[in-house]
Amino acid sequence: MRGLGIRLYTDEDVAASVARELSLQGYDVLSCRDAGNHNQGLSDDWQPQYAASDGRAILTHNVVHFVRLDRRWKDQDRVHSGIIVVPNGSAIGDLIRRTALHLDTVSPEEQHNLLRHLIR
Repeated sequence: MRGLGIRLYTDEDVAASVARELSLQGYDVLSCRDAGNHNQGLSDDWQPQYAASDGRAILTHNVVHFVRLDRRWKDQDRVHSGIIVVPNGSAIGDLIRRTALHLDTVSPEEQHNLLRHLIR
């Protein structure tokens, strides 16, 4: 497996092709679609709970909601496996490159229960 060990789950708003390409490159990535959670009307709160139950950080474009969710979870002493936010609008190749760089440079321990913004 490539990277430092973060297992990743991509939110419904992230193209399934991102997870597929990262998986092909050797990263442990599961898309919302491949998990059977796509188009189910599941809440933003449910998604990181699902990811955490499988020991996965979540990658999402939904920056505003997940920043609020992270704060609310911390206020409630709830723990997640990490939230990685990136604004929508990036080219898929760029998103894959930045995510791979993150997975290659951040350990699961560093990512645990933290919200991180992917930067260019």
